[in-house]
Amino acid sequence: MTLKAEVSKYQEDLVRSVQELVQIKSVHEQPLPGKPFGDGVDKALGYVLSLAESMGFSTKNLDGYCGYAEYGEGELYIGVLSHVDICPEGEMWGVPPYGGMILNNRIYGRGSLDNKGPLLAALYALKAVKDSGKKLNKKIRLIVGTDEQRYYRDMEHYLSQEKPPIAGFTLDGQFPVVFAEKGLAMVEFSSEIPQEREEYIQYIRGGTMENTVPGHCEALLITPRKSEIVRELSEFSKEHRHNMHAKILENGVLLEAFGMETHSISLEQGVNAVSAMLDFLDSLAFGSREMCRTIHFLRTRIGFEIYGDSLGIAYADEFSGKLTVNLGILTFDGKKMHVRLDLRYPVTCRYDQVYGKLQDSFLENGFSPVENSYWDPTYFPREHFLIKALLKAYQKVTKDKSEPTYSGSGSYSKSIPNIAAFGAIFPGESLAWHQKNEYIDIDSLVKTCRIYAEAIYELGSL
Repeated sequence: MTLKAEVSKYQEDLVRSVQELVQIKSVHEQPLPGKPFGDGVDKALGYVLSLAESMGFSTKNLDGYCGYAEYGEGELYIGVLSHVDICPEGEMWGVPPYGGMILNNRIYGRGSLDNKGPLLAALYALKAVKDSGKKLNKKIRLIVGTDEQRYYRDMEHYLSQEKPPIAGFTLDGQFPVVFAEKGLAMVEFSSEIPQEREEYIQYIRGGTMENTVPGHCEALLITPRKSEIVRELSEFSKEHRHNMHAKILENGVLLEAFGMETHSISLEQGVNAVSAMLDFLDSLAFGSREMCRTIHFLRTRIGFEIYGDSLGIAYADEFSGKLTVNLGILTFDGKKMHVRLDLRYPVTCRYDQVYGKLQDSFLENGFSPVENSYWDPTYFPREHFLIKALLKAYQKVTKDKSEPTYSGSGSYSKSIPNIAAFGAIFPGESLAWHQKNEYIDIDSLVKTCRIYAEAIYELGSL
């Protein structure tokens, strides 16, 4: 039987499995014994490994950090990498974020596209290859991670116990295939800011993860000028088209800014609520001189800019496009401010140059460095055998002749050697990663499963 026919047999099972996995809230929590990223992530990992066992695959759980299911014989193996950890759901969903609801031929829920749907498409693809009776020359191993959204500690643990694959693909990218993936950095700076007694900012809270454009930010201003500030906010919001609201409290004014969440890979599609808050606070010149100076620095040097122009780090190349900067988290507790940034830098760019200029800007404005974590870019020549094999599998199913592309994604290709990002976003599709009302289209899910089956067979036959 053909791989297409095998995949068709499992379509209903695939959809149901995605719904069930989406219903598990696998956001990072406090570690527990044997569960380094909390109970929800461990439950999701266990679900996938149990499902794989029921399909007849051998499985292994590596101390709760990751696990794998494999098919075939031999020492050398092809790796297929995905993850069950997800980013927090955020606010203002129109459907239950962990319901796995089907509407208009789409499965809705946090993680449906990033990365639970593609993960299960790959698992059912492996089952299709096994049940088809096709012979492979290499073992296939589906590796399931738990820390892709943060620091890749899962893959670090994996490599401490297992040999790396000779080649393979990860499911956190775009079709037809990613040949160049930007470098990734997560940085944090902090600053202690003295305040006045008469008027001051009690707190600012914006963003949940640095790799997501903040959809909400709030600030509590302690002031006797309540009505005046509410009036100024109303006028400012209309003039600048910001979605902001104010609520008068007993001792001050609560400000809220609303934006549009999206993944850092597609900053152009988002609206940063933290940037909107900075925009208004800077116009207000509220609080101490040090606070005004800090707000002005953040607004004028970052603000709504996403390419690092005013920070002096606007690098770009022909292979992977422009550097991007996401102001992902800003918090202030009345004394200390923390700013977390997500940077995606071009393949030909040296990160030490980027960070050097970035750090200088923050140091000059009263901040101190807290974290500087980064991962180098990934690059394959377009004629590399892996890129050609994955492109062949994609074209066999879709008949689409699109060329290999570049991506700003932070996939496992950065942490495991010989891995290219391959799907599961099709050309022209909306990138719903990290957005409210995240979904995966069922037709795309099934087509992805067919592509992965062809890719597994193609690489396993080498």
